[in-house]
Amino acid sequence: MLEKLKLVYGHHIISSPTNDKQILWYQTDEGEIFGVNKTELTERETLLLNSFLTPIDVPHTQETEEEQKWYSYLFENKSITIDQSVRVHFFKMDHQAEQRQQIKEAVNSSLEHIHFIWTGTETAMLIQTNATSENGQLEQLHDLSQAITSDFLTDVVFMQGQLHLPNGNLKMRLLNEHQLFLWHLKQGKLRSGVATFYQCLPAFIRHDTDMVSAAISDAFIETIFDRDVYRTLTTYMQCNLNASQAAKALYVHRNSLQYRIDKFIERTGLDIRHFQEASAAYFMMNLLDFS
Repeated sequence: MLEKLKLVYGHHIISSPTNDKQILWYQTDEGEIFGVNKTELTERETLLLNSFLTPIDVPHTQETEEEQKWYSYLFENKSITIDQSVRVHFFKMDHQAEQRQQIKEAVNSSLEHIHFIWTGTETAMLIQTNATSENGQLEQLHDLSQAITSDFLTDVVFMQGQLHLPNGNLKMRLLNEHQLFLWHLKQGKLRSGVATFYQCLPAFIRHDTDMVSAAISDAFIETIFDRDVYRTLTTYMQCNLNASQAAKALYVHRNSLQYRIDKFIERTGLDIRHFQEASAAYFMMNLLDFS
């Protein structure tokens, strides 16, 4: 959609934050945000854009240089240097425009190594740039959700995303995760509190398997395409997550199996010792093509 509009309005389409009051801001059904200078639009064109796009008010908060780079990378097709694994916490909160800076400060005081990017009138991406399997920040998200609800007297939604590798697929993976999050919000599936990508996965699959496949982390894909890892996981699941039974079935010592499971968790951030995440791994393995 946005690329087609650029063919019509060219350089008058902008995506970067600006305080220019002449800019009208819109959001597409795909979640893309852009602005166009209203002095370049006829009254008829403005009415037309308002009819098939969502007009939004985007009062931008103070952005760091890194946040501007991430915004440009995700939504303006600019390049960025990324040398560490990434995880995104997706965020939604009803609020007033003048509260945005306070919300950002509350988030940054609770979560470390976060780049805060507003993606809509109520939604944001919290990009964690030092992500590992050990620092998923899930407990901090629960605490932050309660603190924001108490301080701002409104419900807040967080969805913890997957652990992603810093490779050429990263932008595609993050934007597909973002689209799934926005769809889940529209369905009323997430009203308040904290969820994870893996908890939401069954609903995502019912919605759009292709989008889910495009969102699955390369950390998971690269790990699971190792035949030994795949065999270990399938056996572990067939044994109902019983490590002793799985070790016997694989003819290995229980400690060896536990080491393999620990390495899988370290590489993917997916703790298959717990039912929901083991189920998510099972669903994703079935979506991927091993032929």
